Amino acid sequence: MTHALIASLRAAAGDMSPALARVAEMVLAQPDATLRQSITELAEVSGSSEASVMRFCRDQGFTGFQDFKLALAKELATDERARDIGSPTDDIQRLVETAIISLRETEQLIVREDIATASRKLLGATAVECFGIAASAVTAQYLAYKMTRIGKFSRAMGDAHLAVMAAGTAQPGTVQVVISSSGSTIDAVRIAELARSKGAFVIGISNRSKSPLIAACDLALIASWPETPLTGGAFPSKISQLLIVDALVAEMTRQDPKRLVELSRTAEVVSDRSF
Repeated sequence: MTHALIASLRAAAGDMSPALARVAEMVLAQPDATLRQSITELAEVSGSSEASVMRFCRDQGFTGFQDFKLALAKELATDERARDIGSPTDDIQRLVETAIISLRETEQLIVREDIATASRKLLGATAVECFGIAASAVTAQYLAYKMTRIGKFSRAMGDAHLAVMAAGTAQPGTVQVVISSSGSTIDAVRIAELARSKGAFVIGISNRSKSPLIAACDLALIASWPETPLTGGAFPSKISQLLIVDALVAEMTRQDPKRLVELSRTAEVVSDRSF
């Protein structure tokens, strides 16, 4: 396990069993206290069992609780991020602090090779379709906009019926980007499955590392700060998805520098739209 331990736990916690999720939530809420606890103490405060704590540690790739605590201690010692947001003076400060944490965690979760692969697929695609419902439609629209700016036309769809038709008529060479923070939105999962069955390459962007959407995709890009039923469309989860979009577009221009020329051209053609 790398220095992205806390970020990985945050991304995976929502897909754990109830007992393991309680352990994860306690570790995320009080990482410093976890370092001082025995396996029995962590089991008690999380309302779990010692066996569940051991299973939790092993599921994260560690041999046991002490191995897990060692990795956690190293991350906390070398990471300057504030794990506890503390008591911000106002809502604006709280938004800023959570955004900073979300962006830094997403940086740790991003697999550079996956960004490179996704960018190659997008550059070589005969058609690019971006789909997201509700708040995820914002990310889909942003991706389509950014790609159009570099001369790679892309279509964003927030209507499930249109997206199903696009997925159902997809051809090999098409790239479908499906965005769902939870990774469990029924329409998003079905569209990914349908597009893939037609030979399209499916890229998923989600804030959950394990979900039905991720299982249905050829490649997954994970953002930090998963949403809950009460925080749908939350700013930290959205800004982390937008970071992934910008990382993709930056990599596309690196792989194909001619895209920078297209960026200048698209800037020129809209120049008369401002005073």
